[in-house]
Amino acid sequence: MSERPWSLYLEGDFDGEENMRRDFLLYQRREEEPASPALRVYGWEPWTVSLGRHQDPGASLDREEIARRGFGWVSRPTGGRAVFHARELTYCLVARQEPPFDGGLADTHQKIAGALLRFYRGLGLAPELTRPAPARELDPRSQAPCFVAPGLAEIELEGRKLAGSAQLRGRQAFLQHGSLPLGPEHLLLPALLPGSDELRARMTRSLASRSLCLEDCLPALPPRDELAGSLAAAFAGEFGISWSEGDSSALAPNALA
Repeated sequence: MSERPWSLYLEGDFDGEENMRRDFLLYQRREEEPASPALRVYGWEPWTVSLGRHQDPGASLDREEIARRGFGWVSRPTGGRAVFHARELTYCLVARQEPPFDGGLADTHQKIAGALLRFYRGLGLAPELTRPAPARELDPRSQAPCFVAPGLAEIELEGRKLAGSAQLRGRQAFLQHGSLPLGPEHLLLPALLPGSDELRARMTRSLASRSLCLEDCLPALPPRDELAGSLAAAFAGEFGISWSEGDSSALAPNALA
């Protein structure tokens, strides 16, 4: 087991801007000085569309429809494409680019995917790592939803994607975001993107045929708090570490840096 514990933040629901601010603060601290890795697990209120950092909000969102439905939107510091965060577990892992995360982008994705596989297998499922989609399907400028195509070392069950992830890498540290849908609400995403009704219907059918949520896979869905604890336990088991409870008050907007 690792000698120094990692920091764990099991948090509630925040709006998009606050979630991204907290995640980036954890990353920034590790970019600036040595610190053990940290895992933050949280939800969203209101439900929110997040865009990858290369996407143009003006071209990638129907902001009038998002506002009409009472949802939010935010740009992530990580890459990838649009994700609708509704009933889900969202994780953020931040760490220095040092063991066990000293192998580069693809290696880091694969190691984190090992923890996600352990989580899903602990629920009685038998997922596998994805094969990355062709480069043309991974164009970050695309308006297609993230869950339509697998990226690096993501999780599939019977050919359908269970989790999406994206990463930001700095000079010393990295931040990886992951979205683990609990219910089917992620299928609302095409209705929040620009395009004709026909295009939106086609995107919804594609998303439904190429993605899954936990509610699709389990006879009964455990409470979200229980699932968050199971996810933390899966990371601890995969990396042989113990957890130290993170100080969430230090992430609050008025906390000292």
